[in-house]
Amino acid sequence: MNTVLDDFLELKEILNSFNGLEQKYNWLLTDLDWTYPENYLDYFEDYREFEDSNARINNYLITGDKLMQLANNKEVYFIWGVLSAFEKNETMDLNEIKVEPYADGNPNFWVDNPKIQHPKAVVELVFWDSSLILLLSKDDTFSINFRNTFQGWKDLNSYNPGTLT
Repeated sequence: MNTVLDDFLELKEILNSFNGLEQKYNWLLTDLDWTYPENYLDYFEDYREFEDSNARINNYLITGDKLMQLANNKEVYFIWGVLSAFEKNETMDLNEIKVEPYADGNPNFWVDNPKIQHPKAVVELVFWDSSLILLLSKDDTFSINFRNTFQGWKDLNSYNPGTLT
């Protein structure tokens, strides 16, 4: 179930809408442009931060529990970014990521029936330029909870195609 919300929210507000479901997963955070607190790296299981000649690369692994702690203890805002949820038994090696989900410049959200980018992810939470939040989920409970919490949401499949190209 895919949802779009035309709003700018703190991570804490979004995670609270999931009613604890986020804690059942490990999360991969990619393509981030965000405001983060001092000592934010203490929350992550693993991370890679570096700049190459074309872009800043930042990938982070965090448990659902730690993600909620980060959100509850610190003001965290995302301008761009993708948070992908994986089953806890799914192993992730940041050195071997073959599919790196991204938001900025990704046209694949604005097509009929957009898909979660990483084939093993269960949920994809996308922050789009501080103006839209997209939730793509294989678990309808995430979407139902999100939709019950926030007014003004739209079904992403109905919102598309081609409205934001």
